Amino acid sequence: MIKNIRATSIHHFIKATILLGFSLYILQLTITGDILQFIVPQLVIYVKIAMTFLMIVSVFQYYIAILSLKKTVIICECGHDHDHVFGHDHSHHSDKFTLKTGFIYGLFLLPLLLGFLLPNQSVANALASNRGMNLIGVTSHNQGAKVEVDGNEDPALRKLFTTNVYDKDYAKLGMMLYKQDVIEMKDKWFIEKLQSMNMFVNNFQEKEIKITGFIYRESGLASDQFIIARMGMTHCIADISPFGIVAEAANSNEFPNNAWVTITGKIGKTTYKGQPVIKIEVEKSEQAKAPKVQYVYPDWEFGSKL
Repeated sequence: MIKNIRATSIHHFIKATILLGFSLYILQLTITGDILQFIVPQLVIYVKIAMTFLMIVSVFQYYIAILSLKKTVIICECGHDHDHVFGHDHSHHSDKFTLKTGFIYGLFLLPLLLGFLLPNQSVANALASNRGMNLIGVTSHNQGAKVEVDGNEDPALRKLFTTNVYDKDYAKLGMMLYKQDVIEMKDKWFIEKLQSMNMFVNNFQEKEIKITGFIYRESGLASDQFIIARMGMTHCIADISPFGIVAEAANSNEFPNNAWVTITGKIGKTTYKGQPVIKIEVEKSEQAKAPKVQYVYPDWEFGSKL
């Protein structure tokens, strides 16, 4: 009986430790900000809730483990009575350590150990060639009658940004960008800005733009062209895709693949896979440090924040 109690207790302690380990790992990711390497900011609150429940369950599991050191705690479906806890000889094969139980625990412990021991590195550059570059942005509707956006903007400006009723938010963003001396492609609304400028590509000719990203090349580009890009995450790391802008420079060979740079230049126009898109005629460039979190995220409610 002592051996059975000890084996049962060890099982409970292992289960509790695994649960606590995962909750602490999520806590670590949340505190350091590395959680954004795996999910978009909008989902962080749900992960925190899950982490809290994991901690509560792990505490309860530790309570069962400690209780099992004092008396037999039986959690099974064997179908017979367990009222006489200390007088009843109860032995289950599931309480013994076997290769099967060790393998099952290993399925949980191995990824947990790897999570704590290995650095959380972005896979941005490695996945760009596999996912295919997106130079346009998210999908637009391009249907319906053209309308002008509401507001107190100059009528001539509103006429420049007429669009269908589904893309009015991108038109509003476009007007905001149009009035800026330099369009800065920062993390916030990176994908939305790319979408807006490509929807109204003719309106942004000769406008000044500044962008930081990694260098990427693919077949079909001219010898003086490359792409400066960022990886965009829609929900989680499983759906990341590269978003970028074609850049032209006489010294394009001096921009090595995967290097992070900050580029300033004038917006022009080119064609990519049969569609008109903006390009950057490079005027100035400098080396940049890759950000800790290399992803940009769409903001599906950006229209209400304009």
